[in-house]
Amino acid sequence: MEKMNKAFEQVKMMVGMKVEEQQAATLDNESSFAFMDDFNRNCTLTTKQRLYGFAICFATRVTCTMLSMFVFLKPIKFGITFTLGNLLSLGSLVHVYSSLMH
Repeated sequence: MEKMNKAFEQVKMMVGMKVEEQQAATLDNESSFAFMDDFNRNCTLTTKQRLYGFAICFATRVTCTMLSMFVFLKPIKFGITFTLGNLLSLGSLVHVYSSLMH
């Protein structure tokens, strides 16, 4: 809850709303990458595991995209497979990004 309040106060500062001076001083002292630092500390995957995750997500994405082309005339099936393919594409990018950060 504290992180959420700090983020809300930071947004207030960016928009130009007034923030209590004590809160503004504590926000300026903290790193803006605190969330990513916490995330990296809690993530225990090795680089090899991340690349495997990327390969699996990418291959599944290509499969879903190809399937969506076969069911193009059935709107519901097309929408589901195409959306799933796009979500898997985003997932594969997350795996690549996180493997590059380590």
